[in-house]
Amino acid sequence: MSLRAGSSNNDLSLEEIRRYLSGWVVEGGERFREEYEHYLQIHAHRFYETWKAIPTAHQGDRLLELGASPYCMTLLLEHYSGYTVTLSDLYRTGDPEESAKKLVNTDSGEERTLTYQTFNVEFDRFPYPDNSFEMVLCCELVEHLTADPTHMLKEIHRVLTPGGRMLITTPNILVLRNLVALLKDRRNIYYPYSGYGPYGRHNREWTLEELAQLVTGCGYTIESAQIVDTYAHYGKARWLKKVFPFVRDYLVVLGRAEGEPRDYYPENLYEALPRKFTEENPIPSRRQEGSGQLI
Repeated sequence: MSLRAGSSNNDLSLEEIRRYLSGWVVEGGERFREEYEHYLQIHAHRFYETWKAIPTAHQGDRLLELGASPYCMTLLLEHYSGYTVTLSDLYRTGDPEESAKKLVNTDSGEERTLTYQTFNVEFDRFPYPDNSFEMVLCCELVEHLTADPTHMLKEIHRVLTPGGRMLITTPNILVLRNLVALLKDRRNIYYPYSGYGPYGRHNREWTLEELAQLVTGCGYTIESAQIVDTYAHYGKARWLKKVFPFVRDYLVVLGRAEGEPRDYYPENLYEALPRKFTEENPIPSRRQEGSGQLI
């Protein structure tokens, strides 16, 4: 299915992505350079697959990136995409509504100061007017949510212009290593508890059918939905992923906002409506610190 203007950002190679992203650290965090380079080595192919799926920007197009940290896609977007980029990040109790971080490239000397808003995507109203963006990027975020991804999708729909697009990427629960862990190793595939709080782990991973169901139910038309590999695979694993694409690594869904956003809480995805308990929900959100009224 064609993207806007019949194309996407597929002119950037994997090697170019690795080269440009190498060397970046938050100012004062040079001691984490080695850790960052290891992270980049593992995840560069994921950034490449995400980049290919982002529609090409028209002049003046605005893009919102949700959950932007650690800012790898942000750096690519600001340097190569042509979008005017707005950033958001995870809200933690006591955070100011707006913050900034300075990134420096220890190899090239390039510097960027990134300003971002903090809010909870599954409980708070996004701090942007209706029809603010032509594109919203939601990468590696939905799997961390604990209660109400529908709220996030409705808010994305609200801030998109009519016909605006949303790209969601997330791990595939049916990835081959999970099936092997369950059937061969008899090992649990759930993530361990995290000392970084409720969003510090994957709380629910998705099948492509589930994700497409939720996106469609919330008022989007799906333009593309695919399962891609983003990590190196060898031998039998590589062959199995070619023959059975549903066991590949990564879900990539591009949706277009149409009509009005819809409340969609299907029984196969929700056991109880989140609105029934959010008044007492312990997860930090700006709503709780304000009037306490539901959005």
